[in-house]
Amino acid sequence: MERQDELLVQIGNTIKSERLRKGLSQAELAERAELHKNFIGMIERGQRSTTISSLRKICLALGISLTEFFHYLNV
Repeated sequence: MERQDELLVQIGNTIKSERLRKGLSQAELAERAELHKNFIGMIERGQRSTTISSLRKICLALGISLTEFFHYLNV
């Protein structure tokens, strides 16, 4: 797996882990972040990259800052 692919998987796993920790479904997270639920699923599976803007929306919906997210990501 290429380094970029690994990073996408790590980002997706981090989002999924936080989402589950908060007890949210993908649909609930998507609604809170004002993004499509399919988009959330693709990010979580590492199939799609995201912009910083969308990542910020996801983090806000999860109740964490971008700083916390990157700390959890631990890349």
